[in-house]
Amino acid sequence: MTAEPTSPVPQPLTRRSQFRVGAVVAVAVLIALVVWLVVQWSTRDSTPAASAPARAGAVPVTPAVLGALARSSPIYWAGARPGMTYELTRTADGRIFIRYLPHGVPVGAVEPYLTIGTYPLASAFAVTDTLAARNGAVRVDAPGGGVGFYDPRSPTNVYVAFPKTGDQIEVYDPAPGEARRLVVSGQIAPVSTGAAATGPVAFAASVHRLRTLSAALGRPLYWAGPRAPGTYELTRAPGGHVFVRYLPRGAAVGTSHPYLTIGTYPIHGAFALTKKLSKDPTAVRVGVGHGGVAFFTRTRPTNVYVAYPGTDTQIEVYDPAPGAARRLVGSNRIVPVG
Repeated sequence: MTAEPTSPVPQPLTRRSQFRVGAVVAVAVLIALVVWLVVQWSTRDSTPAASAPARAGAVPVTPAVLGALARSSPIYWAGARPGMTYELTRTADGRIFIRYLPHGVPVGAVEPYLTIGTYPLASAFAVTDTLAARNGAVRVDAPGGGVGFYDPRSPTNVYVAFPKTGDQIEVYDPAPGEARRLVVSGQIAPVSTGAAATGPVAFAASVHRLRTLSAALGRPLYWAGPRAPGTYELTRAPGGHVFVRYLPRGAAVGTSHPYLTIGTYPIHGAFALTKKLSKDPTAVRVGVGHGGVAFFTRTRPTNVYVAYPGTDTQIEVYDPAPGAARRLVGSNRIVPVG
């Protein structure tokens, strides 16, 4: 991991880039800004490129470095994710990009991955609200009074802003529907600048420790049941997110290698939200017991999202083997630690 980068200069991101930058320009007044954004959004090429361009100056960073940078200007992200490398790119005009790279993917790779862009923008909320009301835009409401939208021709890119802030956020994920899910579930948030900015710490946990944590939180903590031999890796992240990862014998805690991971996310109205998302054309429903609802997207069968009636919890089940997460959920083996 590196210290703060010094003025990286990424390669230009074109209108045909997977990550569609261009929602921010320097203008004198709000009216001119809205006009420019309306034209830019209306005329953009709706055909995505095969891959996003490599970014010169991109560097790997830790959550602690992100927290330090966020003290001078807000940085938005999708929260901590075990096993991921956080790639940071800053441009001369103040835009900041956080990209989530899976195990084995080098910094600067051209392949498209989840990316969160933070764009300094005066009256960001008013501008985004105006664009969300345009004919052809699909409006997306975010927790905390946020407003967002996307072009139905490009469902991989969602733009969002929050009241009384000077930033517009672009959320890109190559899996259609995933960017929208992240926004409406409240997982797009500023990087913490406080004590939590030291970053989530992963450690080996016993079953007793998992039960104790669940009791302390006062809400369910989900897992795939006991498995031996191996290690239960526990990670607590900002926002109340908790991850239980199943490490095989010999795998070190904190490794970036992908393994079965169960994420528990506190989300108000999680069941209604997950049910709504499961009806998206890009979603595939998974049958699950106890009145629950579950789905995954066709382009990302490794990640299944689950929620049950009467709880404000959404569960994400990830397994690197396609189909494995679906089988776990469908066989009702994702249960609260008990």
